[in-house]
Amino acid sequence: MTDLRKSLYEGTLNRRDLVVRAAGLGISIPMVSALLAACGGDDDDDDSSNEVNTPAAGAGEATATTQITVDLNATATPEEADPEATEANVEATEAPVGEGTQGGSVTFLREGDADLYDPVLNDSNNTIWTIFSVYECLVKANPEGTGIDPGIAEEWEISDDAMTATFHLRPGVKFSDGSDLTTEDIIWSLERARDTAESAWSFSLAQVSSITAPDDSTIVVELSEPFAPFFAAIAMFNSSIVSKAYFEANAVANDELGGVLGLLDTSMGTGPFAITEWKKDEYTLLTRNEHYWQEGKPHLDEIKLTVVPDTNSMLLQLQGGDVDGVIGQLAIPFNRVKELQEDESLEVIVSPAAYNYFARVNMAYQGLDDATLKPFAPRPPFDDIHTRLAMAHAIDYQALIDTVQFGLAEPSHSILPKGALYWNPDQTSPEFDLAKAAEELALSPEPDGFKAEVIITTGNAQQEAIATALQAMWAKINIELIITPLEASVARDRERAGDFDVRLGGWTNDMIDPDQILSYFVLPASSGNARTGYDNAEAAELVIAARGEVDEEKRREMYYRVQELWMEGPLFYLFNIPYIAAVGSHVKGYHQNPLGPWYFVDMYVEEA
Repeated sequence: MTDLRKSLYEGTLNRRDLVVRAAGLGISIPMVSALLAACGGDDDDDDSSNEVNTPAAGAGEATATTQITVDLNATATPEEADPEATEANVEATEAPVGEGTQGGSVTFLREGDADLYDPVLNDSNNTIWTIFSVYECLVKANPEGTGIDPGIAEEWEISDDAMTATFHLRPGVKFSDGSDLTTEDIIWSLERARDTAESAWSFSLAQVSSITAPDDSTIVVELSEPFAPFFAAIAMFNSSIVSKAYFEANAVANDELGGVLGLLDTSMGTGPFAITEWKKDEYTLLTRNEHYWQEGKPHLDEIKLTVVPDTNSMLLQLQGGDVDGVIGQLAIPFNRVKELQEDESLEVIVSPAAYNYFARVNMAYQGLDDATLKPFAPRPPFDDIHTRLAMAHAIDYQALIDTVQFGLAEPSHSILPKGALYWNPDQTSPEFDLAKAAEELALSPEPDGFKAEVIITTGNAQQEAIATALQAMWAKINIELIITPLEASVARDRERAGDFDVRLGGWTNDMIDPDQILSYFVLPASSGNARTGYDNAEAAELVIAARGEVDEEKRREMYYRVQELWMEGPLFYLFNIPYIAAVGSHVKGYHQNPLGPWYFVDMYVEEA
């Protein structure tokens, strides 16, 4: 840990000294001003993701103990690790235990709202992380994000040819309205997840050829070909089991979002909570599912998730005891962590995260036309490799970590989050080298420099700080970065229309296997290559081939090559960061999976 990083984290560096030390790193005064105000904001990039362990296809039986274990919580080497941060992370990985008291409610603040509470059509972490407390899949990621646990299915196995998966259902599972879960609900839910054209996640079930129920307690899934990520995919949020009868009773056509919606603002799942009220951009109310199959769970009667976009307002309410916690992807400002840790009425929880943060340039993405991907068209100068290399070499990644992230982040060198399955620990990013950056720019179509716009969300100090830092760094090679703050909905619309140069955002894995993130980024049909238009044919072929490869080492070679190819692409890998939440000391059992979902099922409040 550098001296600056240590001083920032421990709070021994005051505001005046920060200005002096940051100047020594070549950081401008405007950037320092943003750093001093830096706070975690909504990661309003629509990308999301998590990870789950996948039994190797063809490996025989796969039950609650999976056959692949990954280290999503990989830390720095001993000589680089921050002992305090490492200890906090180790503690956060332990799943909460204990019976807890029954009853009560909590109010948590988060910086952004869900888009819609439909497991198949949603595209935001604020939705995904909530609905895991509302819906359940046949199997699920364990609390540590390193394996598969039973869900609606108690046991499961895969055939020797890796073409047939059989799930044995847990008895007595009911929806939150008290109706019985049936195999018809499961078949309908999975077929809808696979067949809904408007879903960004249908690729995860593309190899599923049929879903049948030989009896009332068994589901059989036939695959068209061996699919190594299958158990990881079937545990994704889009494979959540929904009440068919409820959906059909509430179904309405929606031209804006596409398809038929029956879950826009309500829910009917088998999870520990139900959504009983949603006021868009205000709050979501989760109410205890009285019919939940797990005896004694959940403990709480209600959880209210209130949207407060302003970070300072969130923390004032928390410190004043008006609310029970602040949660969210970047809801807790990194520069406020030390202060909150010193408040005896609060508990600050630093959790390992499969969370990779980057800057993206739009190389060729032109948006959508009637939900159909428009043909890619080169967008100079970002379609040029020398331009992108110049921009990459001009980024001082360690300065971003030390100043913007207050030493709580780690370097990122890959499209995959650090520690994820098949992440390449030996890959490195282009080094910070202004001379090399100038050489690359001289070979580009704009050797004298150019202007570029970065769209950020109004009021998001975290994005503002990062954008201001990049502005100062790229200015040194005559790239003028224009920062344009926009309301979240406007920024999202411009991004989806392909009307942007640079965007900031991150990805959190929704499943352990890398197929989800790489399909979203590398295969054009999923999202227009994460709205960048970087269509690399070799990488796409490898991602598709890796799906059917059951040899772990061969899959590793494929994914290492994909990571290498995407070093030439549209992403500048800035850092990996943890999740940070702050809750009142009376709130017990809060836990966040490294993949993102909140584990509200074990949470309870301790009476004073």
